[in-house]
Amino acid sequence: MNKTFNRTGKNIYWDYGMDAILPQSTFNEVSKFHQSCTMIKKDNFIPYYPYDVYGWLYKVENTDIVPNYYSSEIDFSDEVKKRDFKGSTRELNSSEEFTKESLGYILYNAFGRGENTASKRYPSAGGLYSVIPLVCIFEKNVIKDQYIKPGCYLFDSTDIKLKCIKEWDESELQHVKHLINSYDSILYSNIAMAYAVDLKRSITKYRKRGYRHALIEIGLMSQSLRESLNEKEGYGDFCWSGFDDNALTYNLGLNVHLCPVSLVQWFGKVKVN
Repeated sequence: MNKTFNRTGKNIYWDYGMDAILPQSTFNEVSKFHQSCTMIKKDNFIPYYPYDVYGWLYKVENTDIVPNYYSSEIDFSDEVKKRDFKGSTRELNSSEEFTKESLGYILYNAFGRGENTASKRYPSAGGLYSVIPLVCIFEKNVIKDQYIKPGCYLFDSTDIKLKCIKEWDESELQHVKHLINSYDSILYSNIAMAYAVDLKRSITKYRKRGYRHALIEIGLMSQSLRESLNEKEGYGDFCWSGFDDNALTYNLGLNVHLCPVSLVQWFGKVKVN
């Protein structure tokens, strides 16, 4: 559907229209499936793997899926020069501050809209952009020379602003630290992205298939952030699912049934040894 791009935010009447055309049964099925994947189910939380699983992991981690049989192949090895790619890193310097300019640059390049178009750096099924990029800030000195309260902030890709969804006092902050890392409560950085799926928005057009689109979009967004970080020297990231899904979503100020957090991505300056 072609239309003139109008730089505007969400309108409350869109939700009324969405609820009128979205079958409740479809929403219930998708919501139930999502909950089956969260840590609320004990069998989804595996702090220690059985010995045989470790043996299997040792063999398959960092390998490719290649068929045992193929009819022919084309060799590019003489034409393509191998190089190193920056991967995930947990060696992030949590004491390093962002300048307002550098953090704005990173967030806009990763999630912002084009100057004269509705497009972002990553594709979205039907242009719905049903995944909400949330910035979790754990220390008040994350941005240099600017006091910012710890809390959950939504990155507005239209106005290029951080909008506070929920602030945390010291007690709440300690609770969130535990929820975001259910293993040992360690913070790998003082800032992280949390990606929340607007379930109704994602499935109104494509029904259950829209949930799959949303998960794909999260992957595209996390890669977009990595590419944005790679444009600036000395930054890194890694993706994380070791959090208490529903409890974290609630403590970020969102409804666990409507906008569940599905991925966390730590980022920041890489430690220099």
